[in-house]
Amino acid sequence: MNYFPTYLAIDEAFCNRKEELSRMIYNLKGNAPVLLISPRRFGKTSLALQAFKQIKWPYAHVDLYKALSQEDIEKYILNGVGNLLGQLESTPKKLLHLAGDFFASLQIKVVLEKAGVKLEFNQNKISATDTILKSLEKLHEIAKNKKKHVILFLDEFQVVGEIAKNNSIEAAIREAAQKSTHVAYIFSGSNRHLIEEIFNDKKRPFYKLCDHIKLNRINQDEYTKYIQAAFKEIYKDIINQESLKIIFELTECHAYYINKLCSLLSQNKILAHSKEILITWQRFVLENKSSIERELALLSLNQRKLLIFLANEPRITGLFSKELTQQVNLTSSSIQRAIATLIEKDYVYIDENKFYKILDPLIKDVLNNKF
Repeated sequence: MNYFPTYLAIDEAFCNRKEELSRMIYNLKGNAPVLLISPRRFGKTSLALQAFKQIKWPYAHVDLYKALSQEDIEKYILNGVGNLLGQLESTPKKLLHLAGDFFASLQIKVVLEKAGVKLEFNQNKISATDTILKSLEKLHEIAKNKKKHVILFLDEFQVVGEIAKNNSIEAAIREAAQKSTHVAYIFSGSNRHLIEEIFNDKKRPFYKLCDHIKLNRINQDEYTKYIQAAFKEIYKDIINQESLKIIFELTECHAYYINKLCSLLSQNKILAHSKEILITWQRFVLENKSSIERELALLSLNQRKLLIFLANEPRITGLFSKELTQQVNLTSSSIQRAIATLIEKDYVYIDENKFYKILDPLIKDVLNNKF
């Protein structure tokens, strides 16, 4: 078993998130749409898939990240619908008949494949907005007639807001979600600023539609129990508290980096202790230094300057004070513009003590020259 996956953590590898998981399942059963919000790599997809696995309903995970046009959005969503049809109808002949009838009025051709149905789109057809609305309404009717509940998980949903500027696709999906009693809708996205614009703006269709589930860091007590159990299974030995403390300090309980560091440690032949943990993290930072530097090169000079300052001064509150502006060598207005962008892009967050902190511990350690 992979106790520390760095992509999807489900089944035995799923750690805690008990409250969020309970809310997800409650909303699914009540057919209430859900918006999952968190920084990147905090486990939104893992949480969703774990909930789907527990509720045992057919689901389609529609990743909109690569969509570049309204037609692309339409194709991704309709392929998700086709996926669900394949789960609602087991025999190939019946599936082809069901899908053929389903998409015929939308001027979309259906071809049967081993993995289910493949859709072939005609260029001369009705608008993407109308096609999406009609297909979602028809999906609801089929699921209702079959007395089944299905889940449509629309990931990287901020892309819809970026591409469809007139909000027509948002309005179509909201209309379908509001009416449906047998299709549950889950929305998620990696750009918190854009996704919150879609769902918090009073003038946009999704305002007050969803239950917002925000994922924060998993607390140390839960991680302690999980890591101890995992390492005991791997090494037949107990990891000591000092080693756990170093893991938490280095990763700052960031879900991805907890799993990444523990995954690297679990490859050793013997259980690692404090020194080996530090060396393993140092090697990881150095291996990723150049890619982080390339990423940060895309930021403005003032944004990089402020990030470097925060990497070396982790307990900053009065960011616009005269003393601090002199330290950073930026005007108060320049700092204000830079920090707004860094927060918007999830490079910086404000913790419960009102300290400005770098969200990603790898970026912080690349910038503070500890290693």
